[in-house]
Amino acid sequence: MSSEPPFDVLGYYCTDLRVRFGETDRFGYMWHGWVLAYFERARADIARFCRLTPSDLLEFDLTVPMVDVDVRYTHVAYDDEELIVQATLLRHRLRMPFLDFYYRIVQKDGGKEVARGRTRQVLLKQNGRLITRVPAEVSSRLATLYSHLEAQPRWPDDYIEELLERRR
Repeated sequence: MSSEPPFDVLGYYCTDLRVRFGETDRFGYMWHGWVLAYFERARADIARFCRLTPSDLLEFDLTVPMVDVDVRYTHVAYDDEELIVQATLLRHRLRMPFLDFYYRIVQKDGGKEVARGRTRQVLLKQNGRLITRVPAEVSSRLATLYSHLEAQPRWPDDYIEELLERRR
Protein backbone atom coordinates (compact mmCIF):
# COMPACT_ATOMS: atom_id res chain seq x y z
CA MET A 1 0.00 0.00 0.00
CA SER A 2 1.51 3.32 -1.04
CA SER A 3 1.52 6.37 1.17
CA GLU A 4 -0.09 9.68 0.23
CA PRO A 5 2.23 11.76 -2.00
CA PRO A 6 3.46 15.06 -0.47
CA PHE A 7 1.87 17.05 -3.31
CA ASP A 8 -1.40 17.48 -5.18
CA VAL A 9 -1.93 16.82 -8.88
CA LEU A 10 -4.33 19.47 -10.14
CA GLY A 11 -6.03 20.05 -13.48
CA TYR A 12 -4.02 20.89 -16.58
CA TYR A 13 -3.43 23.93 -18.75
CA CYS A 14 -3.67 23.48 -22.54
CA THR A 15 -1.37 24.86 -25.22
CA ASP A 16 -2.29 24.28 -28.86
CA LEU A 17 0.38 23.88 -31.50
CA ARG A 18 1.00 22.44 -34.93
CA VAL A 19 3.97 20.34 -36.02
CA ARG A 20 5.85 22.48 -38.52
CA PHE A 21 7.76 21.13 -41.51
CA GLY A 22 11.13 22.08 -39.96
CA GLU A 23 10.25 20.03 -36.86
CA THR A 24 10.04 16.76 -38.77
CA ASP A 25 12.59 14.21 -39.90
CA ARG A 26 13.01 13.10 -43.49
CA PHE A 27 10.11 10.66 -43.10
CA GLY A 28 7.63 13.39 -42.12
CA TYR A 29 7.51 12.37 -38.45
CA MET A 30 7.90 14.95 -35.71
CA TRP A 31 11.55 14.78 -34.64
CA HIS A 32 11.76 13.56 -31.02
CA GLY A 33 13.88 16.52 -29.87
CA TRP A 34 10.97 18.91 -30.36
CA VAL A 35 9.03 17.36 -27.50
CA LEU A 36 11.12 19.29 -24.96
CA ALA A 37 10.54 22.51 -26.91
CA TYR A 38 6.79 21.80 -26.80
CA PHE A 39 7.03 21.25 -23.03
CA GLU A 40 8.86 24.58 -22.77
CA ARG A 41 6.15 26.31 -24.76
CA ALA A 42 3.49 25.01 -22.35
CA ARG A 43 5.61 26.06 -19.33
CA ALA A 44 6.01 29.53 -20.84
CA ASP A 45 2.23 29.83 -21.32
CA ILE A 46 1.66 28.89 -17.69
CA ALA A 47 4.36 31.32 -16.54
CA ARG A 48 2.73 34.15 -18.49
CA PHE A 49 -0.66 33.29 -17.03
CA CYS A 50 0.58 33.63 -13.44
CA ARG A 51 3.12 36.40 -14.15
CA LEU A 52 6.16 34.26 -13.35
CA THR A 53 8.09 34.53 -16.61
CA PRO A 54 11.89 34.63 -16.45
CA SER A 55 11.69 38.44 -16.58
CA ASP A 56 9.24 38.47 -13.68
CA LEU A 57 11.48 36.17 -11.64
CA LEU A 58 14.47 38.44 -12.26
CA GLU A 59 12.58 41.13 -10.34
CA PHE A 60 12.82 38.83 -7.32
CA ASP A 61 16.51 38.04 -7.99
CA LEU A 62 15.53 34.47 -8.91
CA THR A 63 16.43 32.04 -11.66
CA VAL A 64 14.93 28.60 -12.37
CA PRO A 65 17.39 26.20 -14.01
CA MET A 66 16.22 22.78 -15.15
CA VAL A 67 17.56 19.96 -12.98
CA ASP A 68 15.61 16.92 -14.20
CA VAL A 69 13.78 15.89 -17.39
CA ASP A 70 11.93 12.69 -18.21
CA VAL A 71 10.16 11.95 -21.51
CA ARG A 72 8.29 8.93 -22.82
CA TYR A 73 7.34 8.79 -26.50
CA THR A 74 4.10 6.90 -27.10
CA HIS A 75 3.00 7.64 -30.68
CA VAL A 76 4.32 9.46 -33.74
CA ALA A 77 3.10 12.89 -34.80
CA TYR A 78 3.27 14.09 -38.37
CA ASP A 79 4.06 17.23 -40.32
CA ASP A 80 1.21 19.78 -40.00
CA GLU A 81 -0.59 17.76 -37.31
CA GLU A 82 -2.38 19.74 -34.62
CA LEU A 83 -1.39 18.84 -31.07
CA ILE A 84 -2.37 19.90 -27.58
CA VAL A 85 0.17 20.07 -24.77
CA GLN A 86 -1.52 19.46 -21.43
CA ALA A 87 0.65 20.73 -18.59
CA THR A 88 0.25 20.95 -14.85
CA LEU A 89 2.37 22.09 -11.95
CA LEU A 90 2.38 19.93 -8.83
CA ARG A 91 1.31 21.72 -5.66
CA HIS A 92 3.71 20.67 -2.90
CA ARG A 93 2.10 20.54 0.53
CA LEU A 94 5.30 21.82 2.09
CA ARG A 95 6.97 24.90 0.68
CA MET A 96 9.67 23.57 -1.60
CA PRO A 97 12.04 25.51 -3.88
CA PHE A 98 11.11 23.22 -6.80
CA LEU A 99 8.73 23.54 -9.72
CA ASP A 100 7.58 20.08 -10.84
CA PHE A 101 5.70 20.11 -14.15
CA TYR A 102 3.98 17.14 -15.77
CA TYR A 103 2.97 17.02 -19.43
CA ARG A 104 0.99 15.07 -22.00
CA ILE A 105 1.07 15.82 -25.70
CA VAL A 106 -2.04 14.56 -27.48
CA GLN A 107 -3.39 14.74 -31.01
CA LYS A 108 -6.05 17.43 -31.33
CA ASP A 109 -8.17 15.09 -33.45
CA GLY A 110 -8.76 11.84 -31.62
CA GLY A 111 -6.78 12.62 -28.46
CA LYS A 112 -4.17 9.88 -28.98
CA GLU A 113 -1.16 10.49 -26.74
CA VAL A 114 2.07 11.37 -28.56
CA ALA A 115 4.35 11.85 -25.55
CA ARG A 116 4.34 12.41 -21.82
CA GLY A 117 6.92 13.63 -19.39
CA ARG A 118 7.97 15.76 -16.50
CA THR A 119 10.49 18.45 -15.70
CA ARG A 120 11.85 19.79 -12.45
CA GLN A 121 13.29 23.25 -11.98
CA VAL A 122 14.84 24.65 -8.84
CA LEU A 123 14.41 28.22 -7.60
CA LEU A 124 17.80 29.82 -7.03
CA LYS A 125 19.04 33.30 -6.27
CA GLN A 126 20.79 34.91 -9.25
CA ASN A 127 24.10 34.24 -7.52
CA GLY A 128 23.39 30.48 -7.65
CA ARG A 129 22.42 30.02 -4.01
CA LEU A 130 19.45 27.82 -3.19
CA ILE A 131 16.60 29.73 -1.59
CA THR A 132 15.11 28.47 1.65
CA ARG A 133 11.95 30.54 1.44
CA VAL A 134 9.92 31.38 -1.65
CA PRO A 135 9.23 35.14 -1.71
CA ALA A 136 5.66 36.00 -0.64
CA GLU A 137 4.74 37.57 -4.01
CA VAL A 138 5.98 34.49 -5.89
CA SER A 139 3.96 32.26 -3.52
CA SER A 140 0.91 34.46 -4.11
CA ARG A 141 1.26 34.16 -7.89
CA LEU A 142 1.69 30.40 -7.60
CA ALA A 143 -1.46 30.26 -5.44
CA THR A 144 -3.35 32.04 -8.24
CA LEU A 145 -2.12 29.41 -10.69
CA TYR A 146 -3.06 26.54 -8.37
CA SER A 147 -6.57 27.97 -7.98
CA HIS A 148 -6.88 28.17 -11.75
CA LEU A 149 -5.61 24.61 -12.24
CA GLU A 150 -8.06 23.27 -9.63
CA ALA A 151 -10.92 24.34 -11.93
CA GLN A 152 -9.42 22.81 -15.11
CA PRO A 153 -9.92 19.30 -16.56
CA ARG A 154 -7.96 16.66 -14.66
CA TRP A 155 -6.23 13.56 -15.94
CA PRO A 156 -7.88 10.25 -15.01
CA ASP A 157 -6.76 8.79 -11.68
CA ASP A 158 -5.15 5.75 -13.32
CA TYR A 159 -3.01 8.04 -15.48
CA ILE A 160 -1.99 10.10 -12.45
CA GLU A 161 -1.07 6.90 -10.57
CA GLU A 162 1.13 5.84 -13.50
CA LEU A 163 2.83 9.24 -13.56
CA LEU A 164 3.54 9.07 -9.86
CA GLU A 165 4.93 5.54 -10.14
CA ARG A 166 7.43 6.69 -12.78
CA ARG A 167 8.50 9.50 -10.46
CA ARG A 168 9.94 7.11 -7.85
